[in-house]
Amino acid sequence: MTFITALVLFALLTLIMLGNEIFFTYATQGFSYGFSSNRGSVEKSPLALRIQRAYQNQIESAAYGVPVLAAAAISGLDGSDVQTAAMFFVVGRVAFAVLYYTGVPFIRVPAFVMGTLSILYIAYAMFAAGLL
Repeated sequence: MTFITALVLFALLTLIMLGNEIFFTYATQGFSYGFSSNRGSVEKSPLALRIQRAYQNQIESAAYGVPVLAAAAISGLDGSDVQTAAMFFVVGRVAFAVLYYTGVPFIRVPAFVMGTLSILYIAYAMFAAGLL
């Protein structure tokens, strides 16, 4: 998977997660909640909290994932190993999101680690190739 494809798929996953959070809020709080300027404190269900935290984690992972993928794409880093790492990053983030939604706490950790280690490997490959 190319770095550009990984970036696009990561962005698509982020948009899907945002849409999921918005639609779930509308479904549970009512349509008028989204247009109210006087939103009060709302008691959220465990699923709503997991959806919110999964999206927050996705945004936080963009802070380290997107710059590394963009730098790899711009610098012209090439090789099947780093392209596989880019694919593992996307697959890891998708698996993490799905597993976070299910509420199973320990199974999502390997998915998170897979995504994070993939980005670290790409960064290492750029340094080793002298591109940074």
